[in-house]
Amino acid sequence: MIKRPLKIGLTGGIGSGKTTISHIFQSLGIEVFNSDQYGKKAIEENKTVIKKIHQEFGEDIITNGHINKKNLSKIVFQDITKLRKLNNIIHPIVIQDFNKWYSKKTNHYIIKESALLFESKTFHNLDAIILIKAPVELRINRVYQRDNRSRSEILSIIKNQLKTKDIKEHTDYIINNNEKTLLTPKVIQLHKQLMNL
Repeated sequence: MIKRPLKIGLTGGIGSGKTTISHIFQSLGIEVFNSDQYGKKAIEENKTVIKKIHQEFGEDIITNGHINKKNLSKIVFQDITKLRKLNNIIHPIVIQDFNKWYSKKTNHYIIKESALLFESKTFHNLDAIILIKAPVELRINRVYQRDNRSRSEILSIIKNQLKTKDIKEHTDYIINNNEKTLLTPKVIQLHKQLMNL
């Protein structure tokens, strides 16, 4: 019987450094499932998802037959109820994609990167969870430089994400990404711990 890899969740708010840390894990030979990328792909390519979003959010979010992600983002990050509705459309597809992806893996462990591990309730199916913490101002600066969003947009996204203090009790490892200490040694040390699980 094939021994399936351990499922390690990697989460943190916007701008905390999930992608950077995922890249370090990948450089160590660990495979990473990026939930956000699969969610974006569903919005762009999955006809059922596009139809449901169109029905839920109306004509304003359609441009040339495609979802206008900028318009959609403005709507959902100003209204937590609408954000939940969007997530309820996308999450089941991303879960299916993850299960298909995971079924082909044979490593000791894999990383499931997701900003919404807790909102999607998928954290229940993981063997351990890594939480990335970073100061709010640092996160705002990172997102501003990366996405060119306004400060108020970034703050509304942060406001709609779960607070670190609310999810800490469910996490097994914490990485402080505060730019005062190097990240790579922290990830290598954690990798060694995970290899011993």
